[in-house]
Amino acid sequence: MTSDMSGSRRRFLTGAGVLPLVAIAGRAEAQEAPPVSPFTAFSIDPREPDLVMPLWPEGKMPGGPVPAITETIDDQWDTAGLRYRVGVHVTRPTIAYFAPANPSGAAVLICPGGGYSRVGIDREGYECARWFASLGIAAFVLRYRLPADRWGAGAAVALQDAQRAMRLIRVGGAGRWRVDPKRVVVMGGSAGGHLAGSLCVKVYDRTYAPIDEADRLLTRPDGAILLYPVVSMGPAGHAGTRLALLGPSPSASDMTAWSLDGPLPGITPPIFLVHAVHDRVVPVDQSLALFAAVRASGGVIDLHLFDEGAHGLGFRGDPAWPMSDWPTLARKWLVRNNLA
Repeated sequence: MTSDMSGSRRRFLTGAGVLPLVAIAGRAEAQEAPPVSPFTAFSIDPREPDLVMPLWPEGKMPGGPVPAITETIDDQWDTAGLRYRVGVHVTRPTIAYFAPANPSGAAVLICPGGGYSRVGIDREGYECARWFASLGIAAFVLRYRLPADRWGAGAAVALQDAQRAMRLIRVGGAGRWRVDPKRVVVMGGSAGGHLAGSLCVKVYDRTYAPIDEADRLLTRPDGAILLYPVVSMGPAGHAGTRLALLGPSPSASDMTAWSLDGPLPGITPPIFLVHAVHDRVVPVDQSLALFAAVRASGGVIDLHLFDEGAHGLGFRGDPAWPMSDWPTLARKWLVRNNLA
């Protein structure tokens, strides 16, 4: 499905101002207005994707058999009056494309979180895509299949989708966009951070048989932005994500295979990593373990730890928290690495 950007939306993308909070007044009469920050505008902006594209040709999606599930969208509004859509039981994985007004040639694949049992759409998804597009970066939000639904491919089903998405971005989506295939970043938060991290470290894994020319391309990103990621599938990891990904009784070998804190390949791309010290969902030790693993492999990683913050904040954090300014740090990192 396609939709044209309106003139007002294009002006928003090219302007430097913040969208007035009155824009959500009609939805939030009985709710608190969200705190004002330079990034609140991207949470409020109603722009939807310019294109939503299926990952797999009809009848050629790997990972079966398909579980007996029906895909749905849980469409809610949070207490600040911001939309909060979540995909459940995904059976038709897609990438949602946000076209930049002034393309730089760079691109980003966004993997929202959801514990591998749900996948975010707005927070950590469309909101981040609008921001990337405002920087001239072509943004693609991945709606991936969920291992918790117990697909035939098991834990690999989400990684199949992420690898396919990276290839489609690089090949140009059959002429629908143009990006530099050597400047494609991946971003993910929480379980989406684990998926993005898996894309970075499982660079030699062939999770499905090639089905077309796109599958000849590499899946390794050129950089990664990871927000409060799940890293370990061991006892110290996030129990809910481990259950969704590997089931109730995972083997030691499976837990090792799907953890990101062991020996890493030397071609792991540069990583930008953000975590709150007092994260109540995914302990900061997860990011510290990833930092140590990347360092041990000789890789490059920027680690940003914040005393105050919250898990899953995306662009919706309290503007008084230094952590809420992570996009400013990320932009500097992107520019420094020629990825913006």
